[in-house]
Amino acid sequence: MIQKVSFQGWDHCVEMVSGKFRIIITTDVGPRIIGGFLGDSPNIFNVDPKLAGKTGGDEWVNYGGHRLWHSPETRERTYMPDNTMIQAVELDDGGISFISNPEEKTGILKTLNIFPVGENSFRVEHYLRNVGVWPIELAAWGISVMAPGGIAAIPHNTEKEGLLPSKFIAVWPYTKMNDPRISWGEHLVMVRQDSSENATPMKIGLNCEEGWVTYINNGVAFIKQFDHYADESYPDNGCSVEVYTCKEMLEAETLSPLYTLDPGDEIVHIEEWTALDASGRTFKTEDDVIQFLDIDFDAESCSCRESKDKD
Repeated sequence: MIQKVSFQGWDHCVEMVSGKFRIIITTDVGPRIIGGFLGDSPNIFNVDPKLAGKTGGDEWVNYGGHRLWHSPETRERTYMPDNTMIQAVELDDGGISFISNPEEKTGILKTLNIFPVGENSFRVEHYLRNVGVWPIELAAWGISVMAPGGIAAIPHNTEKEGLLPSKFIAVWPYTKMNDPRISWGEHLVMVRQDSSENATPMKIGLNCEEGWVTYINNGVAFIKQFDHYADESYPDNGCSVEVYTCKEMLEAETLSPLYTLDPGDEIVHIEEWTALDASGRTFKTEDDVIQFLDIDFDAESCSCRESKDKD
């Protein structure tokens, strides 16, 4: 089910529905997935109220929602403005392609292809195409800006034996290792969003070979699943999942491997999104998350794909 809607001051938006999960994509700026709802839930994404409905301008601003960037992060190329209207083109199989304008300084064209895939799930395909004149090394970077008040969980790698290290954690310069928002569990790393005035910015990243990250808030568990390629090189010392948080929101981020794109080449990074009803549940420990998602960490893979059957 697809329909045109207005949302928080943006008049040209598209609503897509999969079961009880619906998302809203604005074409006034972006591409940006700006709304996400499971039934009558609040928006799972954070939208900056000062920027809602705004367009135009020469500077990048964080409207909120879900966006596509390219990594590694640099001030010169990462913060390209996405403030103008984009195209929306219907695809086969009920999908829609949301196509940006090429970035003038980088020569990168961003596209999101989105498909409802049933069971309260969407497939979100992140494309980066080099329409410039020189090769560029980059990774696709899917960033979901989540509403405040929830908790993110990332699985550790599950290898039980080996002579070499298998778990790599990146810590950004402004992150304190004893930050009380971080819980270093046996199976999961959890990050709580804190909206208090003393909640300074913090960011961590992991080489998440299990290929998923979840954010649970306001009775909804939002799960992003992706393919991690263990033999490939990833940005930020090997990170395929990163979590950033400050007092306004939390970002749940996944990354593709690094690629060198010659002119005319493109890459795709695919996330599968699922929304689960977590109403009436509390999530204070990693066991609470593990039991809800019904994950067996002793199995060959601790994928949470089976949890899609919960409704």
